[in-house]
Amino acid sequence: WATWYGGGPGEGPANYVMLATSADDGRTWSDLTLVIDPPGLVRAFDPCLWIDPTGRMWLFWAQAWRHWDGRGGVWAITTNDPELAAPTWSAPRRLCDGVMMNKPIALSRGEWLLPAAVWANKARIEPQHVRTSTDPSGSNVVISLDHGATWAWRGGADIPGRSCDEHMVIERRDGSLWLLARTTYGIGESVSTDG
Repeated sequence: WATWYGGGPGEGPANYVMLATSADDGRTWSDLTLVIDPPGLVRAFDPCLWIDPTGRMWLFWAQAWRHWDGRGGVWAITTNDPELAAPTWSAPRRLCDGVMMNKPIALSRGEWLLPAAVWANKARIEPQHVRTSTDPSGSNVVISLDHGATWAWRGGADIPGRSCDEHMVIERRDGSLWLLARTTYGIGESVSTDG
């Protein structure tokens, strides 16, 4: 499977997410098997694929009004049949505020953590369309205690100089969580010792 986004001359409401598959280890690829193109001036962008510990495949993507509306949203669909070229997908659902660029992780305790950033960037749209997140701005994580049925904000870091975040979380041998994020000066980091 491969996913990416395109559409339009740059980042904006013409963006849409695409999905294709290969049956020969990437030597050849199918035509597009799925396109996610929200109606109106909503862009779909930054998709990510993940196979969870139960074997279910997730396609995540972000949505925002025009370019960035101040809140964004992480959306997902799932399939129980990732080995099929044309699997049946769940209905799309919005999981949380923010933008997710890197895969979730399953912690040794069984929880799933999803990195979802509410960008520090100011909304780049008309004032009447600016949205305010219920979660603080930051390189956030949301957690699922029920294998992805529900997700809730757990915490986050407001790393100095963060820029579109693109963060990921790693569970270290001592049980601490190491968060790495994109910054204006390179890679920023934060550590959590309390989950």
